[in-house]
Amino acid sequence: MDGAEPEPFFSVLGAVRVRRGDSSLALGSPQQRALLAMLVLRRNDVVDLDEIVDGLWGEEPPRTAAGTVRSHVYRLRRVLGPRIATHGQGYLLHIAPGALDLDVFDGLVAEARACTAAEGAAEAAELLARALHLWQGAPLAGLPGPHAGIHRERLTELRLSVLLERIELDLRLGRHARLVPELTGLCAQHPLHGRLRELAGLALAHSGRGSATAPQERAARPHAAPGTPPAAAQPPNPAEPPAHPHHTTAPPPPSLPRPAQLPFPPDRLIGRTEAVADLLDTLTTPRCGSVTIATVTGTAGVGKSALTVHVAHRLRDRYPDGQLYANLRGTSADPADPAAVLAGFLQALGLHEPEIPDGPQERAALFRTTVADRRILLVLDDARATTQVEALLPGSATCAVLVTARAALDGLQTAHRVRLEPLAVPESLAVLGDVAGRQRIAADPGQASALAERCGGLPLALRLAGARLAARPSWSLSDFVRLLDGTHPAFPALPPFSVFPAPAGSQDGITACIRPSYDLLDDEEARLFRLLALPRRGATDIAGAAALGGLPPARAGQFLERLTGLGLLESPRPGVYRQYPLLRMFAAERSREDDRPEEQAVAITRFLDHLLAEARTVHAAERPGHRVFGPHPPHPCPGRPDSRRRLVDPDHDGALAVAAQILEAVPSAVAVAADLALAVEPLLEGSYLWAESLEPLRRILRTARDQGHLRAAGRAGHVLGSALAHLGRVDEADRILDAAEHAARAVGDDAVHTGILNRRAHVCQYRAQWHQADVLHREAVTAAEAYGSDWACRNARASSVSTLLRLSRHDEAAEISRTTLASAVDAGDRGGQAYALYNLGLTARHQGRTDEAVDRHRQSAELGARYGSPAMEAMNLVSETAAQLAGHRLPAAVESGERAVEAARRLRWHTAEVRALRLLGTALAATGDRKRARARLDQAADALTLSGLPRNPHDPLLPPDVPSD
Repeated sequence: MDGAEPEPFFSVLGAVRVRRGDSSLALGSPQQRALLAMLVLRRNDVVDLDEIVDGLWGEEPPRTAAGTVRSHVYRLRRVLGPRIATHGQGYLLHIAPGALDLDVFDGLVAEARACTAAEGAAEAAELLARALHLWQGAPLAGLPGPHAGIHRERLTELRLSVLLERIELDLRLGRHARLVPELTGLCAQHPLHGRLRELAGLALAHSGRGSATAPQERAARPHAAPGTPPAAAQPPNPAEPPAHPHHTTAPPPPSLPRPAQLPFPPDRLIGRTEAVADLLDTLTTPRCGSVTIATVTGTAGVGKSALTVHVAHRLRDRYPDGQLYANLRGTSADPADPAAVLAGFLQALGLHEPEIPDGPQERAALFRTTVADRRILLVLDDARATTQVEALLPGSATCAVLVTARAALDGLQTAHRVRLEPLAVPESLAVLGDVAGRQRIAADPGQASALAERCGGLPLALRLAGARLAARPSWSLSDFVRLLDGTHPAFPALPPFSVFPAPAGSQDGITACIRPSYDLLDDEEARLFRLLALPRRGATDIAGAAALGGLPPARAGQFLERLTGLGLLESPRPGVYRQYPLLRMFAAERSREDDRPEEQAVAITRFLDHLLAEARTVHAAERPGHRVFGPHPPHPCPGRPDSRRRLVDPDHDGALAVAAQILEAVPSAVAVAADLALAVEPLLEGSYLWAESLEPLRRILRTARDQGHLRAAGRAGHVLGSALAHLGRVDEADRILDAAEHAARAVGDDAVHTGILNRRAHVCQYRAQWHQADVLHREAVTAAEAYGSDWACRNARASSVSTLLRLSRHDEAAEISRTTLASAVDAGDRGGQAYALYNLGLTARHQGRTDEAVDRHRQSAELGARYGSPAMEAMNLVSETAAQLAGHRLPAAVESGERAVEAARRLRWHTAEVRALRLLGTALAATGDRKRARARLDQAADALTLSGLPRNPHDPLLPPDVPSD
């Protein structure tokens, strides 16, 4: 294809044609043009061969159908070149934006409807007239086949509906006389179309040619309100002679018009089945004595208007007296005036401007009277506040109202409320596939899911991303994901948010959707909204927001509620707030524009201090009496019940990920980041989230070394070495811990040195170096005693129990387990109690006391579950399985083994999974179920291979594979 050639322009609004410049292209036989029409109407998407055959021949295709299709495609490709691409067993036609008359038509109609909503009737009528001029006769004229027949009927209905919109606008503009000939001809073409006859009657009645008498006109408006001019309000007198007897052949006077103002519905609504069903049920269920009101709320771009319009169209038969629509512009600086909206409604219902009173209350009264006892549906889109909606409500229970808003409109008495959330990943992929092509999305599911995640599940963003992909068929999905992440090398200076521009001439871009809500904020609110995006964290609480903004918590809470009310935040539970991904991207761009780098650095440093204060509070509860941070700050963070989860939540950026990100901007904050790593170590151990912590810990350690900060390097190295050891990467763990020990010794960080000795003992246990582990455990106890930490002493002793059992020092192990349990109870150390009970279970099993072993493990698991340690639950289930197997209780061993496997898999604890599968396989084999036993042992081998662990992994927290008495 020569790049200098003009793009071809495709036409389907009439005979199918293709023009390049001033020349028309030869498109071949009618059937060949019918195939081209199928590709044009599915532009930039793949049409399967089976669909083409069905569309051309229907249910009885010839045997040569596939070959005929390929011949047609070959000949069309000679005319159009590589714009027709082969995809598997289907074909795709690339059409540039704006190169199809149907797309141009749709664009003009959308622009006209926007003008109508903004009270620009004259401009809207002109735009619709321009759109209708694009039609050149019957659509798809002369084409054979069922596909052409179906779409010919659909396009004909589309043209007629737009023509009716234009005529209704012309009537509102007083252009009655010039409409009479056009409407007369249309009535002749469509003699059974009731709406055309009504419009023709209106044009005649108001044009001076066959107008109705004054009494007849009054009879047509039985619901006029008090104060309406007499000509419109007085009842007719049957005895009164007609004012114009020479017009006795005129059509009867029209009834009140039936407005049909709903915007064009979406082609396909994805992922809203339950919401649609709820709204339909609400709006079709009779209510006694009151108007049925339903609200649809949610953040920008989540699809509120599309859902509402879809539902409203499905309800047209239920509300046959008309559908009124108004865009209330609630998120703009100039929201719609209810009085002006009422004037538009009254005009749509047949009243003329002189008949509409000036006062808003009088207009509301006249509106309620006009719609009384009529079945009319109102759609009020983008409301700002309850008062704006209440001024527009009808008074008749026969009417219904659908309202969309970003805020909850709590003061509005509604029959049903729908809160739209972003689409889940499968539905997001379906939206992308609809626009960019289903085969393209299915070919790269990983990157497609990443793109859906970046779009935050917002239908508007998904459709814009899909449209951009469709216009760039040679781009990979990973190209687009990197563009969104701002990491594509070809676009180093492109702001990621610019990936979602509005189409030419449209106001539907993401920025245009979000910006109006942002512009409603005052300076302090806008500043907090921007700063919330800096940590790139999924959620924060009031205290975290206050730290970011340098605000009192009460004021921060007020701002957060205001932001939530405008749809800029969501509150998944009381006191917790989060930004949707695209809103966070928008806020981050605004921060880059409006906040100085030093202001950003101060804000995120305050936030890091807040995270550390919260983590220190949790650490003090997890490890009572273990002093590693010095005295508490003057105003320690009180902590929240869900602090544990939020500090290490893998579904959102946990504290370590945030700390690593903050160091990119403020490397000097590394001491605080290293302290934070040490503070969350108990949570990592209890939840077994070691794998998720590796990259942030590496970043903190690397920054500490770059900054020459030995204390931070020792602390970060200690936690990173612990993570590596738990994950079975003992060689790397040994190197990291060795360097961390030297750093801790150099600065006299005794608390961390004690912990490193204990962790190096664990490394020896992983390597089955039991005697060396015993020596290191004793050194750790001595160092802890010298440091003065009862918790560290207790933990080092408890950690030595598995070593003592491997060295057959059972009595010593039992004594340590009993003394550490008593010490933990005295100190209120719940984690220490659970660990001691676990050790007592291990010891009892090694000494042949199965009942006691099982009982101790269940006590430990229950305590671990109570204080939120799933890792403690998993290790006890594995050990209980070993105990049941040692006691030859095979059914119980199988039951606990299955639970152990599931618990280990939930945590992605590979060593525990392998150990549990081996024990379960052994138990199943002993019951005679060799098929299941073989399957479980094969799973153990596969898990071992996938994990990269050594063939015989040792984990000091778990029992050996083969139980012994």
